[in-house]
Amino acid sequence: MLTAIGIYKRIGVLAKVNAQNPEITDLFIELHQVCRNILASVRRVALISKIPDKEYFVFQNEKKNSRAINSDLYIDDVLTVETTINYLINNDLRNTSSGEITRALYTMAISFCAVVDLEKSGDQKTPGTFFEYFASHWFARTLSVQPQTAIRVLNLDRDTSLPTDYIFDLGDNRPKIHLPVKTSTRERVIQVWAHQRVLDGVYGTGRFLGMLVCLSETKTDQKKLEVTDICLPEQWRAYQLFIAQLYRVYYLDAPSKYLALNNVFPPIHVKPLGEFFYEVHDLFQNT
Repeated sequence: MLTAIGIYKRIGVLAKVNAQNPEITDLFIELHQVCRNILASVRRVALISKIPDKEYFVFQNEKKNSRAINSDLYIDDVLTVETTINYLINNDLRNTSSGEITRALYTMAISFCAVVDLEKSGDQKTPGTFFEYFASHWFARTLSVQPQTAIRVLNLDRDTSLPTDYIFDLGDNRPKIHLPVKTSTRERVIQVWAHQRVLDGVYGTGRFLGMLVCLSETKTDQKKLEVTDICLPEQWRAYQLFIAQLYRVYYLDAPSKYLALNNVFPPIHVKPLGEFFYEVHDLFQNT
């Protein structure tokens, strides 16, 4: 049996060729099973939550604690996760809900991140890259489009390419999706709006729709065993007003301070990720 890191690396190889590959889905399910077996052998420790109306815990081994895990979002039963994922795979959305899809995807994603936290000190790259594979796979499957990570830019001197976040080309006379993916936005989130500004400047406003996907914004004090969330809603409003417009922001563990941005000016449409699968067919009709 492959290790968790072995499965993760296999997913990376396949994703570079075809992010829609059904084998990747199977590997994510297998990876979740492996991670849950690992996590079953360690302790759970409740955190002191400084986040209103949310409770968190960490997994803990002899040496380390994992990142904070949302108790309400985390599904204990592996079969329940897989049942929901199968509804998503088969586009049988009537038998589940956006909330259940969000919980299932959160459980799969956070389980791998927790295993890496416990096994590798200070490794932020592996969870970040994993979450890029994870989010882009579900978008690629749903949209039936292979994402690109560079676009052509024509200028007076030469034909060159610009490295980008994931770009999904939906076809002629339809917008393209600019999909940054982050485990959290605490560092350098302004780059998301800056990249959107570049795309708007090169191709025209509205040609690329910015859709940010995030895992959570929690920060854990490992000594005090306290958890809080780090949110900068006023900065986000300024970026949305003065730099560029993001079309959607999807979270697996959505902070209430960012959900409130739906109701201010300029609005930023922040939603749980599960809602994407229910709104996708109407999302690009009037753009």
